[in-house]
Amino acid sequence: MAYLKVSQDDLEFLLDLKHELNTQTTDGNAQPVFWGVEESYEDAVPEGCGESKIVIDCENVLSQEEAVEYINENIEDYDEETQMRWQEIDNDDFDAILDFIKDDMDIHNVSVVQVEEKWKLSRDTGAFLTKRACKQYIENFGYNHDKPHTYAMTAYRNF
Repeated sequence: MAYLKVSQDDLEFLLDLKHELNTQTTDGNAQPVFWGVEESYEDAVPEGCGESKIVIDCENVLSQEEAVEYINENIEDYDEETQMRWQEIDNDDFDAILDFIKDDMDIHNVSVVQVEEKWKLSRDTGAFLTKRACKQYIENFGYNHDKPHTYAMTAYRNF
């Protein structure tokens, strides 16, 4: 029988890893479990199936609240009459906000898209052996993802 020399530090690491793998939660998945980072994204859906967003110049995709912020940040660039009209607009009226952007702010490249929040496993992170390692990654690099959280996956019957 062949023997492998392992340092005391390596042995302690392997024993700790074995304990963690045997005792960590599986989040309802069959063993063996590995972990990934799941994050949200917005996907276009048919009209009436999601949230309406205003698209300005094919690059700014704004929710109703973000559109109000956009107007408030840029309204000073417009004449007093336009500013007064903005004061009269109901910030809860999506169509009125859209019309104000098109007509009063004279922005012509404006459209509406329906979007729905969906979730996907990040392709940028790979797999983690432990939930703790995945959480540590999110703590250190979560700013690279949108609403990241751990996601358990199973390598079912792949012992």
